[in-house]
Order: sequence, then structure tokens, then C-alpha cells
Amino acid sequence: MRAKLLSIYPKLIFTFLIVIAPIYIISMKMNEFGEQTVRKEVENSMQSRVHFYIRLLENEFNRIVHMQKEFVNDKDLRKLSTAASIISDIEFREAVYSVNTRMKAMMNSSIYIAETTAFLPSEDRMISSLTLYDKLPAEQYEGLKAASKELSNPFVYWRDRLFISFPYSDLALINKVDPIFLLSAELSQPELTEVLSRLKIDGSGGAMVIGKGGAWTVSSDPDAEMAESIKPLIELTPTESAEGSFRVVELNRERYWISYESSPSLGITLLMYMPEAEMLGSQHRYREWFWKLSGISLLVIFVFSYWIFRQIHQPMRQLVRAFQSVESGNLSVSIKQDRSDEFHYLYKQFNVMVKRINELIHEVVEQKYRANISELRQLQSQISPHFLYNSFFVLSRMAKYEEYDNINRLSGYLGSYFRFITKTHIDEVILLEEVNYARTYVQIQNFRFEERIRAEFDELPAQFEHLRVPRLILQPVVENVYEHGMRNKVRDGLLNVSFGCRDDRCLVITVQDNGEGLNEEGFADLNRKLAKLGEDMETTGLVNVHRRLKLRFGGLSGLQLTNAPGCGLKVELIIPMD
Repeated sequence: MRAKLLSIYPKLIFTFLIVIAPIYIISMKMNEFGEQTVRKEVENSMQSRVHFYIRLLENEFNRIVHMQKEFVNDKDLRKLSTAASIISDIEFREAVYSVNTRMKAMMNSSIYIAETTAFLPSEDRMISSLTLYDKLPAEQYEGLKAASKELSNPFVYWRDRLFISFPYSDLALINKVDPIFLLSAELSQPELTEVLSRLKIDGSGGAMVIGKGGAWTVSSDPDAEMAESIKPLIELTPTESAEGSFRVVELNRERYWISYESSPSLGITLLMYMPEAEMLGSQHRYREWFWKLSGISLLVIFVFSYWIFRQIHQPMRQLVRAFQSVESGNLSVSIKQDRSDEFHYLYKQFNVMVKRINELIHEVVEQKYRANISELRQLQSQISPHFLYNSFFVLSRMAKYEEYDNINRLSGYLGSYFRFITKTHIDEVILLEEVNYARTYVQIQNFRFEERIRAEFDELPAQFEHLRVPRLILQPVVENVYEHGMRNKVRDGLLNVSFGCRDDRCLVITVQDNGEGLNEEGFADLNRKLAKLGEDMETTGLVNVHRRLKLRFGGLSGLQLTNAPGCGLKVELIIPMD
């Protein structure tokens, strides 16, 4: 016995685990799905940002290159670079000012340009947007000239300064000769750094622009080691079909998400990187708390299961044993009320219940006895001698005129009718059987009143067919129509039986005729009889049906009458479906 009782405790634990397990599984799946969703969203965001900014930079730098190429047709610049020694001083000054003005306009046309310069090697001079007309810086000129040999790579990185350089002379691109003039636009690295900082998501990670082959780098992160570590992991040689790429790499024992895209026309690569830990930090914290919560939940399950076992199972077992004693017929059982919780109330009410059961036994037996007598009287009253006489009279008339088919049908109906009505040992039948019996009664009456009264039965809905009801509740109402409602109806009589629902709680069977109806006094008297349920009185017909429905189904059931003098009587049988 002790082992059986203790087995409840592991069952409780197992039950709690079964209940909680789906929740934990769903939570884990949601966490995994959330992490995958975050990964995908961040990846798409990084790629879209990189694509947008590489196009933005590409358009801006191509525009600068295009403006530089437009200087090829500048008359003043060509005059200064080839004929400065033979023009007048006035023409010389006007040409210098004109070129300087265009240099300033070019510088102001883009936030990325820090300074624009036109180098004139034949004159050993330069015209700058900042210094107007000055001596040619030989080292800078040589650095820009030497590095500008590829049309697809206009960038020059010289002494930590970034330039876009353009030499004018076809020979300068092929042979080692000085160009006629060289235009350069120094790019503002602080502005580039500011633009690269905008690529960050929530201030995390960094971005960089990398020159062709990794020759130079402009980064939003002052950590140069990061750029040098990332360069070998990506493709730095742009192709004509270059597209954005995304990959996850591990640097210094930390995982990074990298998105980059190259510009084939400029030979640069825009790269964005973000630490995976920062992007998935909330997911990782959620997972840590999830496992902590799992451990705490298991501990709570063990403790709570044991508490339920001690506080609920043991007193419940005592109550179950008491109920088992009552089931075996021992109505003298009583439970000691030595508790101060809800079980005290249960024990007290159990003792009151047992006492009340003892008191009700006699009342129930007596009520059952009276109900049986009332049922017997009601059943006997259904066999109307006049109905029997009339039926035999109709059979005799049919036999006289040799209506054998009608005799066969009427005999069958009478057999079904009396077989049903003489089942005195059956208290309840299914509604389908009760309705079929009422139909049989109407079929018998049709042989007498087929020229005076037409009967219509609606189909009984399938959902009500097996509802159990007291026997003989519909036929007496239908019989009342023939005996009283349309007694004086010589033609066009109509009897209708229909079925419906009221408030989704009650079945309503409606029996309506177009007879004379009741006068006000008769209608009031019939309603008074329906209301006297508590009186010991012998009743038949509608009152009998009403009282039996009330006794069987309670207050919501019974008959409801609607009277229209001269237009008939409507009787509604109300039966609760639950």
C-alpha cells in the first residue's frame, strides 16, 4: 500500500513534465526561428546598405572623373600648359583665374573633394583651388603621375592621402613621357569615414573602402589590424559581373559577419563587418535565461508535486473512500472534520449530503409510486373508445365496398398504433419513434377526415432524432386538434407539425391548426390548469403532456399556447436539449 501511494509522486512529476515539455519545445523552436530570422534580416540589411553606398560612391567618383575629363577641352588650361610663354600678361592672368575658378567649382561640387589641382609640368607650376598659382611640388607630381597608368583605377594613394588623378595626353598612358597637364582631386578622408560610419547597424561593427588589390584602405574603424586581417578573406579583384557577397569569418576567436561588393569601373571594394555576438546578443541572452528557467522549473515541479501529494492527495483519498462506502449502500458513513482548509467544507457538505440522501429516499420512492400511477392513468386514457369504434366502422365500410388496399393500409396503421400504445413498461422513447407514432395516428385519421382535414408533417432534423422524451407527448396534442380544434371544420382544415430551435437551448415542436380556436374564457381556464403543477389532480390531454414534460425536464419545458379565436390554436412543446 505504501509503495502504491508513493507512486503518485512520480506520476505527478511525469504529468507536469508532459504538460510543460511542449511549451519548452515550442520555445526552443521559436528561439531558433528567431535567430534564423535575425540572421537573415541582418544579412539582407547589410547587403542592401553595402549595395546602396557602393552605388552612391561609384556615382560620385565617376562624376569627379568625368569632370576631370571635361578639362581636356578647356582652352585656358591648354593655353597655360603649352603657350604660357608667348601669351600676354593679361591673357595669362585671365587664364589662371579662369582655371582656378573651375578648380573651385569642381571642389565645391562634391563633399568628398578636399582640393583640386591642375599640374603644368612644362611650366613647373600648378593651379590649385586653394593656392591659386604656385610652384609644382615635384614629389607629389611624380607620385600621382607614376601611379596613374590604368583607366579602371583612377585612385592614387600617396603619403596617406587619397587622390583621383587624370593625366592629359594619350602618350602619357602608353609611353614614359610627361603629360601636357595632370588633374588631381584629393578626396576628403574624414568625409569618407563619416559616410562609412553610416553603414553601421546600431553603432556596431565597421566599414571600409579598399583599393584594387588592397593597395590602400579607408576605414571607419581606427584599428588597422582589422582591415589587414579581413583583406585576405575576400576577393579584391573586381570583375564586370561583380555582385555583393556575404560570409561569416572568424578573427581573433570572434565571429564576424562580412558583406562586401566591388565596383569594376573604379576598382574599389566597399566592405562592411559586424560582430556576430552583438547582432545575436539578445538571442544568446534569451537562450541562457531559457536554460536557467528550465532548471528552476524542474525544481519547482518536484517541490510542487510533493506538496500536492501531501496536501491534496491524502485528504482526497479519505473522501474517495467515504464515497465508495456510500456506493456500497452504507449511508451511515461520516468523515471527521479536523481540517481548517477547503476540505473541511467538503467533509461537512459530504456529511450533510449523506443525511439528506437518507431523508430523500422516502420522498423519491413515494414520488416514483405516484408517477407510475399517473403514467398508468395517462396511458389508459389514450385508448379512446370512440377512436376504436370509428376505426372499426371505417374498416367495415371499406370491406363493404371491397377496398382491400385501404383495408390493408388501415389495418397496418392500427397495428402499429396499438403496438406502441400498449407498451406500458416503457417510460421513454427516442423522439423519432414518438413522431412516427403521431404520424401513424394522423394516417388513421386521414381515412375519416381526408376530405375535411389535411395534415402536414415537417421533416424531423437528424440532430433531434435520438433525443429521449417521455412516451405519448405529441400524439395527444395532435388528437386534441381532431377532437376539439377542428371538430366543426367541414372543409379546408389544416394541421401542421413543425420542428425548430429556440436560443440553441430548446427543441420546439409546434402543432398548429386553422380551426375555431378557444374563446377567451376557455383559453384562460386551460392556462390555469397548466399552471397547477403542484396539485394532486387527475388530468388528460394537453394538461397531462404539460405536467409530464415539467416533471421530466424541469422549468424550461412544457407547453406554450397561442390562441387566435376564429383562426386556430398553436401549441408549442418545449424540450431542453441538454
